Amino acid sequence: MTFENTTFKEYFCLKNRDSLSLDPWLDGEQFFGRQELGERVAKRIESDFVKTRTIPKFFVHGSYGSGKTHTLAHIKFILSHSELYPYPTEPIYIDIAPLAAKERYAQIHARLLDAIGMDRVKAAAEGTADTIKGDKVEGFLSPSVMPFGDQTLRTSEANIFRNLLFGGRQAQMSWEWLKGRKLSDADAHSLGTQKQLTDAQDLVFCLLNVGALYKIGCKKRLVFLIDEAEAFRVVTAPDSQNELRHALRQLLENVNTFIGFIFAIQVESGQEGVGDFFSAEDIRRRVDYDSGYIDLNGLVSTVDDARTFITEMLAYLIDQNRAEELIRSEALDTTKASFPFTEEAIDSLCQHIADFAEGALPARIISWMSDAAIEAWRRRTKAKVHQLVTREILEETIFPDH
Repeated sequence: MTFENTTFKEYFCLKNRDSLSLDPWLDGEQFFGRQELGERVAKRIESDFVKTRTIPKFFVHGSYGSGKTHTLAHIKFILSHSELYPYPTEPIYIDIAPLAAKERYAQIHARLLDAIGMDRVKAAAEGTADTIKGDKVEGFLSPSVMPFGDQTLRTSEANIFRNLLFGGRQAQMSWEWLKGRKLSDADAHSLGTQKQLTDAQDLVFCLLNVGALYKIGCKKRLVFLIDEAEAFRVVTAPDSQNELRHALRQLLENVNTFIGFIFAIQVESGQEGVGDFFSAEDIRRRVDYDSGYIDLNGLVSTVDDARTFITEMLAYLIDQNRAEELIRSEALDTTKASFPFTEEAIDSLCQHIADFAEGALPARIISWMSDAAIEAWRRRTKAKVHQLVTREILEETIFPDH
């Protein structure tokens, strides 16, 4: 039998992809590795919904390749598919980097609004307007729709929400106002706005009012999944730092029951490396101290953890029924749980991961496994049966210079 024209996918019985790899968003349903970490994430989400804050607000952190983005994708899957919470949520992913040394909150605000998108806010305004009898602006000014800000801000934003109902240039200018763009006096008069959004406090209140509108109009609550949040540490100008910290405190306050915030932060050490911006006492208090920081660096740290991660990943990626047929028909020296690796290769990889801390990262483990599987596939024409990933092949790919 010849395998010269057999694709990698066919050769190793992959289910629905062409490579031995994981995609954070395609595979967000699965949380690979230590079960207690996955359970802690799920429990934190669950508890946040029934605590005073009533919506998830916490931090996950870990080294590069530790699975931060995959964790955010898993959180998105949980939020999108659970029916246990009082209101369904609309999880929105945003990569917040890059930021500048003198970054002001206005730029962050604009990017958050862009992530939500004009279509979502317009749909929320339309859905809310359908519940209002009489004057729409007066209805939008209801405390349930517009709970944040002074009267001038609330009146301005109520007019903006009304303008979104009509479309056209007025709607587009209204969207720019929501994002913090300064309008000319003529445009401001046309839109019915009495205030420019220049103050960070007003921008925060404006965003939270959008969240309140979305809850009523779309029957969902927004949750931001903010990746690369270590970018906030780049902001070093004192005025910018103070403004961003004030905004973060406001967004994490329990009075904000409309918009959730989950930050993923790259940290090469433990929680002590999160940085002052995210670990100041006033921030820690708002997320229930240490329970609000989930360290992903321990996702794969022991031989047993590594074995769990690897076998879960293989079970997810490999059609193990087909693999079992191959193993039986070709008398291959492995099991369906280990295929396409020999058990000796899996043992060797697990020990290597446990012995070297830098190896205990999901992205690195996946890369090693993929490289080794590719090398085994390259040798497919030299054997009459499937070439498994042996310990020798694995070590050649992990230690190519040895």
